[in-house]
Parts: sequence; structure tokens; C-alpha cells
Amino acid sequence: MTGEPPFLFLHMPRTAGTTLNRLLERRFAPKEILSLYSRDDFARNAVIDRERLEGLRLIQGHVLLTDYKAFTFYDVPVRAFTFLREPVDRVISEYFFLRAWPQQHLHGLLNEPGMDLRAYVTSGHQLLRYKGANFMTRVLSGLDPDDRPQAALDTARENLRRRFVCFGLTERFDESLLLLADALGLTDLLYERQNVLRRPPGERATPEERELVAGRNALDAALYAFAVELFEERLAAGGAGLAGRLARHRRLLGKFQTLCRLLDARAGKEAGAIDNPKG
Repeated sequence: MTGEPPFLFLHMPRTAGTTLNRLLERRFAPKEILSLYSRDDFARNAVIDRERLEGLRLIQGHVLLTDYKAFTFYDVPVRAFTFLREPVDRVISEYFFLRAWPQQHLHGLLNEPGMDLRAYVTSGHQLLRYKGANFMTRVLSGLDPDDRPQAALDTARENLRRRFVCFGLTERFDESLLLLADALGLTDLLYERQNVLRRPPGERATPEERELVAGRNALDAALYAFAVELFEERLAAGGAGLAGRLARHRRLLGKFQTLCRLLDARAGKEAGAIDNPKG
């Protein structure tokens, strides 16, 4: 490829990635973006010609790298970035979200009798095998955490530190945006939260279910703890300048989101709601 390699957003489900994608889509032209979310997306783009690849600046989707040693996707080098989230909250949020989204391919399965949260994280079903256990470690390492747990964790940590151009934390979204802006050249950081799941009181994980999810995601918990420490190091390296930028960003963002809420209320729209989360 000529020029800089494209960016690759490894989108972990339920990490505020849909909100982030709206920002990214204001940074790059439509013809420069390849989105891989639905089965149709993957089918249409099973093979991409070199000319199309040359024009891409951003690939986004629920994907894995093609080659983790070469750090490539479609056999071309990429500049990868991602967002992580506390793993128990992420898995629980994903389960309830997928149950509530009729258009996605797991909706019917997850609404079958007996397919509760416990079954979701322990099922051997081929469509659920990798969903509820150490998914973030798998995506960042390219290894199977069930077969090589320590190697998968060590590789994920090393990739996050040295091979990803940047990463963010869902719980520290605004600080993450500033670090991402420096890496990707983002200038417009104003956003409405998208794809927010507001679960009814009856759709909550019990303490026992949370404990089960935690037990199934011990590697992800260790990876997340490492990511938090690394994130704090990078924020600290930004010094007072980064702190000042964050304060200005939050002041402007507060005004912007207030205006958005007023406009949504006037239009009778629920803030952050979208019809097709991956459209």
C-alpha cells in the first residue's frame, strides 16, 4: 500500500463503539470507510481488490486481525485501536442488548426458554462459544484463552501496550476521546450517546449471575486492570495541557448535549435512540 496504513477499529461489543463510530464517520469520507458488522457486510467484502484497499483510511467492525504476528487485516498493515470496558458489566450489557435487538442473528436463540444469562456465558452452542468468556483477551491476542490462558493474556497486554496506536476505556470516554484525537487527528469531539440500553428493573443480573460472569472472565478482568494502569500512565504523560483540554471539552460538550436533548424532546425522540445500531 502507498501512504499511511488504514486505521482499524476493533469494536468490542457494548463499549460505546456506536457512539464512537458516529465521531469517526465525521472524520473520514464515506468512500474511505469500510464497516464490517452484519453478515451481509462480511459476505460483500469477503474479498477486496487492491484498489479499494488503497483508498481505505478506516475499517470498523466486530472483527479480528487477519494475522496477529504481522498485525495485518486483509493482508495489509493496519493501525489498530479499540475500547475496553469492565468485563462483567460488558458481558451483562451485551446479553440483554442482543436479547432486545430483533434484527440481529442471535435474537431468536437468546429468547428461547432457558437461555438466561447463565446459559449465555456457559453454553457450548457454536454461536455463543466465544461470547461470554474472556472475549476481550481473545480479540487483543488472537489466541484461544481456553487453550493457552497465560499466553493469551500476556500477548493481549503486550499488543495493547506496544502495537495498538491507542485505546480507550468506556468508563473514561471523554479522556479516551482526547487520546484518540491525537492518534487519529480527530477535531470534532462532540457527541450524543448512541445505542444506550435502558433495561427494565426486571432485566438485571443477580449477584449470583454477576459472580458467575466474573468467574468466566478472569483473564479479561486482569487485562482490564492492566489497561486502567496503562491508561492512567498515558493521561499523566499528557500533563496540565491534557487536563486543560479535557476541561474545555467537557464545558462545550455539556452545552452541546443540552441542546441535543432540547431538540430531541421537541421532535418527540428519545435521546440517543437509533433504529438500527449498526446501520
